[in-house]
Amino acid sequence: MRLINVNSYEVEEFYGSAVPKYAILSHTWGDAEASFQQWTSRLTRLRKMNRPGFSKVFAACRQAKVDGLRYAWVDTVCIDKSSSAELSEAINSMYAWYAQAKVCYVHLSDVTDHPVDNIDTLDMLRHSRWFSRGWTLQEMLAPANLVFYSLEWTLLGTKNALAVLISRVTGIDEVCIHKKKRLDEYSIAQRMAWAANRQTTRPEDMAYCLLGIFNISMPLLYGEGDKAFRRLQEEILKVSDDHSILSFDTNLSDGSLFAHHPSVFRDGGRVHPNHALQLTAPFSMTNAGLSIATPLIQTLSPYWVLAVLNCVEVDHEKMQRSVLCLPLFGKDKRFMRARHPVSLISKRLDSPSLEARDEIRDLTTRTETSYFISYFSRVYSVYGTEMDTAMKGFDLGASKPSHSHRGFMIAFPRGMAGYHLHAAFPSKDLHRDISFFIPTTYSVSNLDRHYISLGLNDDDNEDENPPSPTAEFPLVADRGVLVFQNPNTNPPTFVGIYLALERPLLAGWTAKVIPIPTSLMLSGSDPPDENRVLNIIDAETYDHPWPHYDLLGDVIVSARTRFDPIGGEPCKEAIMVEIVFDAEAVFRERDYHNLLIREEV
Repeated sequence: MRLINVNSYEVEEFYGSAVPKYAILSHTWGDAEASFQQWTSRLTRLRKMNRPGFSKVFAACRQAKVDGLRYAWVDTVCIDKSSSAELSEAINSMYAWYAQAKVCYVHLSDVTDHPVDNIDTLDMLRHSRWFSRGWTLQEMLAPANLVFYSLEWTLLGTKNALAVLISRVTGIDEVCIHKKKRLDEYSIAQRMAWAANRQTTRPEDMAYCLLGIFNISMPLLYGEGDKAFRRLQEEILKVSDDHSILSFDTNLSDGSLFAHHPSVFRDGGRVHPNHALQLTAPFSMTNAGLSIATPLIQTLSPYWVLAVLNCVEVDHEKMQRSVLCLPLFGKDKRFMRARHPVSLISKRLDSPSLEARDEIRDLTTRTETSYFISYFSRVYSVYGTEMDTAMKGFDLGASKPSHSHRGFMIAFPRGMAGYHLHAAFPSKDLHRDISFFIPTTYSVSNLDRHYISLGLNDDDNEDENPPSPTAEFPLVADRGVLVFQNPNTNPPTFVGIYLALERPLLAGWTAKVIPIPTSLMLSGSDPPDENRVLNIIDAETYDHPWPHYDLLGDVIVSARTRFDPIGGEPCKEAIMVEIVFDAEAVFRERDYHNLLIREEV
């Protein structure tokens, strides 16, 4: 590497273990930076020494000399950018050079000793352009000893002393800023999120400035544009098993398989890798797409599955954890990532209810399925007509009732264990091709009359103290039931999943397992009379609490997760309903999981 001799200001070259101790400069570029060719010309160096691009290099050298160092490194003058080979080597080595420096000087050209309008210096620092540039991210994280200076080279503070401020500005953990935790202990999504609000002059540099943060080396190809960021992700996949690289919103990205920019990971700061006591199966890029193996959650739709990523989203404020699921469209183990109606689902593992300690947090099977996630063009070309029909099913169009602002997405985290859907009541509310059940039927009750007496309609929320649900005032809700049959028993076994949504006044929901008499389903009418079925269910459920989790026999239903579909299709708010038909196997797995935890402790 080349270093500036702080006494002679000449550039000298060193290799390997012969590299002396040196200071390094971090700064934002202006319009007239010094170049390697200009600096190595003594006459040019002296003639332009008072210009900003040159003066900060001289100032950095003087400060290094004060700190007892003989050499300094400044990117503008220590890299010959006319050589593409040297530029590529330097960019791939940049993180290491900053990490190995004795001290890093951060020169903030927009923080002055003489602020106008009595602006606080720390407030100026907080809004400095330095925090918005892509390259300065690694320049902040790599050095152990980093010192901030103003435009006039007045000491502002060290990285450790300003760690709280830096953390608030950047969203980076204070522990990481203090270098008490390695970068590879943070998920890919978290590290991407640190760069989400940063910019670079050239689009390729948004990838190249992150090489050191992911411990990646790759050739530089200026002119490839956003493809550089895709190449970065492909290189990361070669050395990482972190599923969080897929935890971005495809609706914000130009690409579906990979992100086009770190900005789509803006919420990635809450995503942590490997929450399970299991190794992540290897995955890699092939000519067919991303070859990966994860548990898959089945739905009623033959074209829609949910891939369960081995990472967890943590909301510290709400004290909640969620496992991330990718909605995938396709079949025959070849899928594409979804954009509509939702591209990422945070499936909640924790419930705020008092009974949460008795609930099984994660119902997903541990069995992994191998499959491909490919680009839209590749999957669509094979299953074009089928996929078009499946995707358009989310737009209910004129058939969607005006008040169906909420609905249920039906999922089976462990498959259906021999059961199949026998009937839905009301049948018109089930949209099987997209696995959505959108209840629109409710019965007029005494509670309706109570609201009518107050002059309120369904959408009003003026009653601050509505009566509690009782036999006299049953809870008003859009509701229905899905009936599943196991034909392998004699007589056939039927089980009902009761789903209800409170009217907008309270905006709650419930999911319950309801025993369905065989005689009711095999009464001779096919299908059974809907009003009769709903009346029987209403009589069974009107005075029950409204849980999001229920267990009856070998059947579990959980409805802890809500999400907002894109564009309000097929409804404005959706609740994910997980149905399990083999509770005994789930309990066995949970006991084994708890045993592993005790052994680890």
